[in-house]
Amino acid sequence: MVKSKQELIYEATLSLIEDNYQLTQIKVGDIAKKANIGKGTIYEYFDSKEEVISEAIAYMIKGWVQELEDILEENEGFEKSFRSILRNIFPMMEKKQQIFMGFLMLSKSSENSVDSLHKLMEKNNEDIQKKLLHLYEKIVDKSLEEGIINEKPDLFDWYFAVNSAIMCVLIYEDQFANQKVFSRNVEYSQEEIVEKAYGTFVKLLG
Repeated sequence: MVKSKQELIYEATLSLIEDNYQLTQIKVGDIAKKANIGKGTIYEYFDSKEEVISEAIAYMIKGWVQELEDILEENEGFEKSFRSILRNIFPMMEKKQQIFMGFLMLSKSSENSVDSLHKLMEKNNEDIQKKLLHLYEKIVDKSLEEGIINEKPDLFDWYFAVNSAIMCVLIYEDQFANQKVFSRNVEYSQEEIVEKAYGTFVKLLG
């Protein structure tokens, strides 16, 4: 499938972030070179470098959500598909951390750029939240269809249950696995964390 120029621009921008570029160091020329397109082409679609970065990050997050939804729709049983979703969060976290570090470095060097990026990201946030909510509800509905849970709870309860399972993976990767907060040695395999995360969902709604 041929990618659009906008997709090439998004992927080039994300690739630069993954290459440890600080967001303030990324230039429109860098993006154009990485995407193998003319610099003027970028300005045909975007008004500023900040808009390119914010749209690229939104593109990445929406892509992740779609990947997880595709896993859920592969007609596997609920437990297998939900565990697969949880496993896929590990590689996603690696990219998320690099982008997060990019924002930290940006905040230290260019307050105006930070404000600009946050304002631009807010425009995409509502759509991203809707896509996440849709995915979460599909997870719960599939668990209900297969008898994993007996009845569909209130929105807050099922949203909290799915989010808590996902947070098991995120918290372990961000704090326990990297020993950023806890001095004691806490080590689990990814499969053990997936087991804990899946168990969290079942306990909260089962």
